[in-house]
Amino acid sequence: MRKFYKRRYYLTAMLLLFSVISFAQVKITGIVKGADNGLTLPGVSVTVKGATTGTVTDANGRYAITAPQDGILKFTFIGYDTQEISVKGKTVINVTLGADSKSLNEVIVVGYGTVKKKDLTGSVSSIKADDLTLGGVTSNVGQAIQGKAAGVQVQQSDFSPGSTLLITIRGGNSIRSTNTPLYVVDGFISDAGNQISPNDIEDIQILKDASSTAIYGARGANGVILITTKKGKAGKVTVDADASHGVQYVSFKPKLLNGPQYQAIQNAMAAEDGNPPIFPSSFPTTNTDWYKLATQNADVENRNVSLSSGDQNSKLYISANYINQKGVLKGADLTRYSGRIGTEKNLNDRIKIGGNFYGASSISNHQSYSTDILSPLFSIYQAPPNVPAFNADGSYYFYLGKYNAYASLLEPTNITNNKLASANAFFEYEIIKGLTYHADAGGEYNQTRLGTYTPQTLVAGKADKGLASEDMNNTFRWLIQNYLTYKRTIGDHSFSVTLGSSAQKDVYEDLYAASKGFSTDAFLFNRLDAGGLNNGYSSFTTQSQYASFYGRGNYSYKDKILATFTLRDDGSSKFGANKRHGIFPSGALAYNFTDESYIKNLNTFSNLKARVSYGVTGNDRVGDFTYLSLFGPYSTVLTPNGPLQAGIEPTLLANPNFAWETTAQFDAGLDLGFANGRINATIDFYSKKTTNLLVNVPIGQWWGFNTQLLNAGSISNKGIELGINTNNIKSKDFSWNSSFNIAYNKQKLLSFPKGVATLDANTANPSGTVSGKQFTKLVPGRELGEIYGFVYAGVIKTGETYAPEPTAKPGDPKYADLDGDGKITPNDRTYLGNTSPHFTGGFSNDFRYKAFQLNVFFQGSFGYHLYNMNRLVLESTTGVDALNRWVANTNENTSTPREGYFLTTYGSYVNSRFVENAAYLRLKSATLSYSIPTSLLQKTKFIQGLRIYVTGQNLLTFTKYTGTDPEVNGHSGSNIGGGIDFNSFPAFRTFVVGLKLSLN
Repeated sequence: MRKFYKRRYYLTAMLLLFSVISFAQVKITGIVKGADNGLTLPGVSVTVKGATTGTVTDANGRYAITAPQDGILKFTFIGYDTQEISVKGKTVINVTLGADSKSLNEVIVVGYGTVKKKDLTGSVSSIKADDLTLGGVTSNVGQAIQGKAAGVQVQQSDFSPGSTLLITIRGGNSIRSTNTPLYVVDGFISDAGNQISPNDIEDIQILKDASSTAIYGARGANGVILITTKKGKAGKVTVDADASHGVQYVSFKPKLLNGPQYQAIQNAMAAEDGNPPIFPSSFPTTNTDWYKLATQNADVENRNVSLSSGDQNSKLYISANYINQKGVLKGADLTRYSGRIGTEKNLNDRIKIGGNFYGASSISNHQSYSTDILSPLFSIYQAPPNVPAFNADGSYYFYLGKYNAYASLLEPTNITNNKLASANAFFEYEIIKGLTYHADAGGEYNQTRLGTYTPQTLVAGKADKGLASEDMNNTFRWLIQNYLTYKRTIGDHSFSVTLGSSAQKDVYEDLYAASKGFSTDAFLFNRLDAGGLNNGYSSFTTQSQYASFYGRGNYSYKDKILATFTLRDDGSSKFGANKRHGIFPSGALAYNFTDESYIKNLNTFSNLKARVSYGVTGNDRVGDFTYLSLFGPYSTVLTPNGPLQAGIEPTLLANPNFAWETTAQFDAGLDLGFANGRINATIDFYSKKTTNLLVNVPIGQWWGFNTQLLNAGSISNKGIELGINTNNIKSKDFSWNSSFNIAYNKQKLLSFPKGVATLDANTANPSGTVSGKQFTKLVPGRELGEIYGFVYAGVIKTGETYAPEPTAKPGDPKYADLDGDGKITPNDRTYLGNTSPHFTGGFSNDFRYKAFQLNVFFQGSFGYHLYNMNRLVLESTTGVDALNRWVANTNENTSTPREGYFLTTYGSYVNSRFVENAAYLRLKSATLSYSIPTSLLQKTKFIQGLRIYVTGQNLLTFTKYTGTDPEVNGHSGSNIGGGIDFNSFPAFRTFVVGLKLSLN
């Protein structure tokens, strides 16, 4: 009996203990609003002070958290004051956060450190995560930032899946080298930074002026894009998923002839030239729309899932992304899998460690869609519509036994496999108060394998019994960085100093092999040894190394007078012995007028800061060992009828003074705030001058070379940028925010070296029998990529005599005699238009009504031209413009020549007739979403948020341009030849339905 009472005593005590514990914990719910207008605040961090427990408010500002009865809840949100409220005796705590007058204390990431926004002296554009993933499909960084930052031009070379975008910051600085900005991801300099999924990005900082980029020295001249990836947040484990499915529709369709029209025109042209009909009456005419056959409505899928966790001392973020995009042109597609891990840990109050890993694997079927007749689009455009695509048995029909454009599109194999792995880790140690040591190290490996096979079902492959090739290249980079940062405030004076060093090594390897003469098409490119004949092989290995030292000092007096000074010494193996090291300094001053009494008395400005900076940066994007006298393989026959002897020959003349291109930049800016921070604007004026341009300069033949690559010449870019952000309306149920930016840039070549009068670029070949023509002419005083050609003056009529073209036939094109010498010569050419936009801009509006959100984003480029080479070719072949061609005594009142430009004696097909104004304004995206009310989700216990959205991309385009798309800007091999619209991948619009789910 005693044991029974003893057990009952213990049981009662345990029940009482559990009751006490249960009573000590209480569930708190509530709503968080802003004090300025009573608007609910999503994303507010709610934590239990002194514990790891935490959550965030949902889209409606609601939260729920379990806390001790004697605990304290802490509410924090960027732009608002932090509040701490005691839980005691409460189950509902509604909070109103006061607007933080110190919102300018937001931390901005800069090179090798951070700075408060109010202390920023340089020109930096900041893009947050919410602006990167509004909905729809954005597979790379370029697509995500287009139109969202002033002075950052993003152009699409073509619209194929996985295609690269051309990003230029404040105009191009180089003629020969790339103008692509430097990417830095979580402190690691990466060549694959533009491939990161926007879902993994916390924010992007775009460094534009020399004050902000000089810390990167010889690699900062083209601007720097700093990417900070997500690291997790304090609170419960949160799982976020985003799944979307979209359909892409071709938005451009060329106006093509049908079968009977084409056949009639071809026969008529033959008759006009005195030849018999190409297609006799016995020819079985069909009506094939080759473009419709080659294109399709294509699916695009995007899946992203992430796990986020953390407490006061730890952060963890894990994500996985999948994208599968079919091309609107058949045979093109992209599939990519990627994953990311980011973590940070405070080991104690003085030591912090962290690491990042990113891996991606992609496979794409992708032919060349460059401005060339080898593009599959050329065959599609040129295919005779009066012949069938298939025989009665379903096999391909080959016209004249040779041509089938559809087979040429689908039959070749062109597969690219890419594998990327990038990892870096850091260690931070606060040695003494204010003095921190930072060390990080990382590596990046990128492998690309391109396999091609032309089968024997095509004429091109039949003659050689199959053609196969494989090209594999690998790049590897390791980077080690160390720097010390000391920060201190003495009275009204604050300063910080950063001193550091870095070492980097890049290795590049390439292996190529090809064969032909296969007994079967089954192997494709996977067994080159199955080909009976060698069709070429090569291998290549190169490397480069960097050693750098850098320093930066920041000074602030009463948060009014601000100064930043930077110095970097870069040493690179890419440059000559006499120019191995370069010094890159910069300085910036700013004055904050906001707290001055005479400014406060105006009751106008909530922020007013003036900035000025000047500095020097470099561009090192050149080949390795270009300063050396290089040799390459060369084979020749030494004796009559003798064997081929392998040897070597010099390929490059040594230049010990070979150095990087150098850009000096001045920037003056003004940061403005009005209406208590509801309106914010930034204005910048800049002037850049790049010297030591790399140019091939003619030299004496006794050197054994025609030219030598030297540093000579200069170029300038000048412009102005304006960015405005406004909170137009804020109420309990409705808000409207806007963001607008516009930028102007004007480029000019200042000088060329002695012996160089001009640099030219040619077009691609417009047909298989006509070579390319001079397309651009770069001379001092002009900008890169200006179209250069004849002024079109119409068509010579029957009986007309046009003196400058004395032997011209009726129906031939007429060109203007600009120099007045009475004849058409190359001297009658002139500049017809620039191919780089002078103005770029973006305009975004975000509307929120209760649980609904609508984002509408416009983007545009203005003040530039494109050369519509597709129109040139189609008007004399398969385009409907051929119906309006000149015909004697039948159709003479026309501007379309009789047979185009290929066979005429005078002039050139590069003329003003095909130069079109390409300015456009585009409804780039519109996203409508609905967030399920929290009251419904709370019943599930684990669903924190659920958002459904619909997105349209490239919905409307306002333009006078008649070609493929005004955004297309094909380049023909260099920075001086661009702006050609010829055989580009078709443009399309996309409609997407998606769902975002958050669990905890």
